Amino acid sequence: MPYVYMVRCEDRSLYTGIARDLKRRIQEHYYRKKPGAKYTKSHPVCSLAMVWEAESWSDAAKLEYRIKQLTKGQKETLLLHPEQVNERMSLCLEGKRYVSHPEITLAMCLDEKK
Repeated sequence: MPYVYMVRCEDRSLYTGIARDLKRRIQEHYYRKKPGAKYTKSHPVCSLAMVWEAESWSDAAKLEYRIKQLTKGQKETLLLHPEQVNERMSLCLEGKRYVSHPEITLAMCLDEKK
């Protein structure tokens, strides 16, 4: 399953990404490994703000793109109501369905180093 995720950095900024292997990708960001994003290398990750599961890579890429177009305030509002991602973004995402996973935490992703 592909995932779209938002991590909060130490400076309170948000980074949005996409991954097939969520744990591996979060570890790359957190431990600043070479394949991690340039942004999270200079903005250390302090928490996993939200994770959404998509049915396909294409669907996940569409959601990631749409979230990246939002202002910081709009992203913060989305984080307050992550289960409403389908309703809030329905016009842009052609009726795709995404499942939010607020129960997935940074600690869960870091429990097994790779």
